Amino acid sequence: MSYKIVSDLINKSKIPSCILLYGTEDFLIDKAVNATKLKYIDENYEDMNYIEFDKIEDDFESFYEFITTFPFLSEKKICVVKEAEFLTSTKSLNKTDEEKVINFIENKYDSCILMFLIKGKKADSRKKIVKILKESKAIYEINKLSEGELSKYIQDNFKENKIDINLLDADYIANNSGYLEYESTISLYEVNNEIEKLSSYCMNEKKVKRDDIDNLMIKSIESNIFKLVDYICESQKEKALEILEDMLLNNTPEQYIIHMIIRQYRMIYQYILLSNKGYNMDDIMDKMKIKKFVASKLSKLSKNLSVKKIDGYMEHFLQIDKKIKTGEIDKKVGLEIITNGIA
Repeated sequence: MSYKIVSDLINKSKIPSCILLYGTEDFLIDKAVNATKLKYIDENYEDMNYIEFDKIEDDFESFYEFITTFPFLSEKKICVVKEAEFLTSTKSLNKTDEEKVINFIENKYDSCILMFLIKGKKADSRKKIVKILKESKAIYEINKLSEGELSKYIQDNFKENKIDINLLDADYIANNSGYLEYESTISLYEVNNEIEKLSSYCMNEKKVKRDDIDNLMIKSIESNIFKLVDYICESQKEKALEILEDMLLNNTPEQYIIHMIIRQYRMIYQYILLSNKGYNMDDIMDKMKIKKFVASKLSKLSKNLSVKKIDGYMEHFLQIDKKIKTGEIDKKVGLEIITNGIA
């Protein structure tokens, strides 16, 4: 994992004088910056030796002056460019400013650590600065944790708070946090909030129980949709309506819930088709671009359904969706009809 490599470089005082961190895990990118700051910057002289720029395009002279002057009563100073989009395909520096940055990198101003950050986007490998950093092995992609990494991260953080949690319950938090969902915008910042909340609640007993998680944790929309679809398939209408009511109380838009239910049935449909063709779970995960916990839930739901039955559900749901969009029925009424299933 790239974050571990960057962390080791910081701890061993071997971080490059210019480094690019990019990827989808904002928390770990920020953590790397904070660890670098803690390692090199004396808080008594922080105002003189540490600076952050959102962008440098509009204030390049101030930026360049900082990185090329010596630190104050310190071995190093640090400059962080929080939105280095000029290193992506969407923006660029003017030629003169670009050459100055290249000059800084190639001449290795060891008295300043320059950190470029790109969150949620990728560096453009065609850019000259990016090529130079790549040759210097100073580019690190820090992406979201995998399922196993997230569960271990959760368990380790509870341990730091002197709270015990077993791996199954750590998995349960991971799978219900929304972090692992496709194109999820949830980062470790949100996961940390859930850990802190549960840690505070369980401080006396020093142990997290499943009931504590269910009572306190804010479940992701996709997690609730899985439950909702499960109850619809099992014709447990009262439980389905309870889940629906909770989602509406949390201000989840009705049309979005309908969209997610239909999406869920399409995924089950696809899972059944692939399974019927003889693909195993790993193959299905690869073809559908889904994680293991999603595949496991789809597998469970598919046991109570057939392609023919899903066709019936989908036709019914799409008719209701059309009636909502044309104003024939109210969104909430349509959603309640969908939640009641077709049995």
